[in-house]
Amino acid sequence: MKSIRILDKNINLLAEIDNYESFNLVRRFYKYGEFELRINANKLHVDKLIKNNLILIDKDYNKVCIILHREFVYTDLGEETDTLSIKGISLQGLIARRLIIPAIGESFSNFEGSQEEIIKFFIDKNCINPLDIKRKIPGLILAVNQNRGIKDKWRSSYENLADKVQQIGEFAELGWNIYLDHKNKKYIFDVIAGKDLSVNQNVNPPVIFRADFNNIKTRHYTESIINSKNVGYVGTKEDSEKLVLSVGYVEGFERIETFISSTITDPEELKKEGIVQLKDLEELKSFELEINPFKTFYYEKDYDLGDIVTVQDKKIGVTMHPRIVEVEEYYSSTGLQLKVTFGKSIPTLISKIKRMVK
Repeated sequence: MKSIRILDKNINLLAEIDNYESFNLVRRFYKYGEFELRINANKLHVDKLIKNNLILIDKDYNKVCIILHREFVYTDLGEETDTLSIKGISLQGLIARRLIIPAIGESFSNFEGSQEEIIKFFIDKNCINPLDIKRKIPGLILAVNQNRGIKDKWRSSYENLADKVQQIGEFAELGWNIYLDHKNKKYIFDVIAGKDLSVNQNVNPPVIFRADFNNIKTRHYTESIINSKNVGYVGTKEDSEKLVLSVGYVEGFERIETFISSTITDPEELKKEGIVQLKDLEELKSFELEINPFKTFYYEKDYDLGDIVTVQDKKIGVTMHPRIVEVEEYYSSTGLQLKVTFGKSIPTLISKIKRMVK
C-alpha cells in the first residue's frame, strides 16, 4: 500500500500513514476530483486528519487532496471495528473556493489571448493578484505560460472559477492541475495538454487497450443522443428585434435543434457562445474500462490522465481514439485497482442540474 503523508496548508509534514484500510482517488482532466480514505479510528496520527489539512498519496506524481469531511462510526464490537471515513477533493478544487469578480465599474471580466493565457488570467485576477487582498490564496503561483491552445476570447461575471476553467478547458481540450512545490512551500497552477498516444500518430509509442491484449478486466461502452443537440439558435427569443444566429451544420433526419438563450449583442461573441453551449450538448460516447495497470502498458509511465489513446472492442465493432478524462484509483491491501473513463464522462445528476440552471 502506498503511504499517505499528511500536510498542513503551509505544506509542512505532520505525519505519515501506511496502515489504512482503503483509499479511493478520482482524478479528472477537466475538473477537480475527489477522494475517500477509510481507516481504523484508533490508529496513530488519525488526529491529524482534520479539515483543510492536505493528503499526499504519491509524492512522485504529486497527487494531493484537501480534507473537507470526517465521519466516525463506533459499534459495540470493539475497537477493531471503529471506523473513520475521510472525504474531500483534489487540490485542483482549491480554486472552486472563488468566484470570478469583475473589476470595479465593469460588468464582465474578460481577456483575449491563447486559451492557456485566458485560464491563467482568471486564476491570477481571482486567486493570486485580486483587487481585494482577502481573496488571495497564500502560496499559489502560476507556472510559466506556454501559450497552449488557439487565440481566443472569454468573459465571465460572478461564475464559479473552477466551473469556468472547466468550461474553457473542455472547449479548448486543455486540462489543469495544482502541484506542490515542497522546497519553496508553493502551490503551482498549470495547464495540461496531454500526449497523443493513439495509432493515428507516429511521434509517440502508441497505447492500445483491447481484450486480446489482456489489459482490460471489464468494459462498459455507452453511446447516446438522448439528451444531445447538434444545431442551436442562439439569441434572445423574448425580443423579436434581438439578433438570433444559427450554429451547427447537421441537416435532415439527424438534425436536432435547440434554443440557447443569451443576452450578448455582438455577432461574433454570440456565435462563440452558441458553439460553446452546443459542445456541451453533443453526442455522448464513453468507454469505462477496469484496467490492469501493470499489464502491457504501465499506468503513469506509458500513459496518464489527459493522454489520447486507442481503444478497440471487436465484439461490438468499436474503435475509438479518445482522451483519458477520468481515472479512479483504489488502493487497498490487495493492491491498486484502476477504472478509466475515455471520451466523455457520463453526466451525473449534479452536472445535469448545473446544465439546466445554466
